[in-house]
Amino acid sequence: MSQHIFDCESNRGTVSVLCGWDNPLQWFFLVIDQDNADEPLYSNLNEPDPHALTLDHFQAVLDSFDIKNIDLKPGSSGLYEKLHQDKAERK
Repeated sequence: MSQHIFDCESNRGTVSVLCGWDNPLQWFFLVIDQDNADEPLYSNLNEPDPHALTLDHFQAVLDSFDIKNIDLKPGSSGLYEKLHQDKAERK
């Protein structure tokens, strides 16, 4: 499993964003957490069909939290490519 962790400012204050490729489950994942929260603000595990989620969907989630310093669009920050590389290398 690959893991990329970012501390970010959001419309909910400072959050920690964890994203990556889960090879055993064969899906990308995204978790947005806040230090004082009992539960994550967002987790793909709470979605009806977490296996079907795309990086485009996760970008929309990041946008809904007004997180600007993570970009999951191709060719923007390199993270999109890195996540697909993680998938290809089965990390």
